[in-house]
Amino acid sequence: MLRRLSSRPLLAAVAGAFWAPGLFEIDDDGLAVVVGDERLSMSKLDALADAGCTYLATAAASQGSEAPSQGAVRQILVTQELQLAGSRLLSEELELDVPRSRWALGAEDLQQLETMFRGRADDVQEILERDFESQALRTAIGADVTGTAVTQENSEQLLQSGTEAVVEELRRVDASVDPRFGLDAEGQPDPGLSLSASREQLAQEDPATVPANQRCRGVESSE
Repeated sequence: MLRRLSSRPLLAAVAGAFWAPGLFEIDDDGLAVVVGDERLSMSKLDALADAGCTYLATAAASQGSEAPSQGAVRQILVTQELQLAGSRLLSEELELDVPRSRWALGAEDLQQLETMFRGRADDVQEILERDFESQALRTAIGADVTGTAVTQENSEQLLQSGTEAVVEELRRVDASVDPRFGLDAEGQPDPGLSLSASREQLAQEDPATVPANQRCRGVESSE
């Protein structure tokens, strides 16, 4: 799965204009995302963002492309949390059983992560498995709501159908997102709002003025 390091697992989290109208803003400074009883704390997001930056910067280097900004990675991870929490809620309501074997990384992949990301392998594993779990759940949800068996040919369509169902679930449970992640009043990405690198950095610097190769906290500058 990881033989050719790819940015697709994480970048898939923001594909298809996932952001749903009707997302509420969080008043608690310690939380990044709230979906029903699910919570993603800012401290947890910080740890995952460091790992996400490292993973995506490494993937970008292997593909000869530009490393993502810290803000972009954090937006991806917030979207991932929305997708995963909404998928878990809806799959439970539909009484779907999606075995861990469909999304968990194997021993060989875990060894590769340990070799490539010493010190951050556990966090990289978590963000990858969270994304794979989300995709597996949304595909199963799509199959359930359409009454269609999953095949290799229709899996992408069922994933999209499941994603649409999860968006409706997030509206139903009043999903909430910290407003500092660049969402406008309708819950859509707002280019006029800065995506936070951290609460401390928000008060100290404008992320747009930081060199691209230094924007991801946890990724060393090449300069």
